[in-house]
Amino acid sequence: MGKKKVGYDGDLDKRIIEKKLFKGNISEKDLEDYFAQLPDVSDNAEEIIIDLEKKDP
Repeated sequence: MGKKKVGYDGDLDKRIIEKKLFKGNISEKDLEDYFAQLPDVSDNAEEIIIDLEKKDP
């Protein structure tokens, strides 16, 4: 398929990616290469604890 841009500006919605793959606009290899070059920002994540217990009024 060659070097094609995946389409970064908001075009990475799962449905759009699947459509581009189906139509042949991008290949799975192009997508894998794009994901491989993304930086690991997992250290920026914060843990959020949510209490889901019901409290009687």
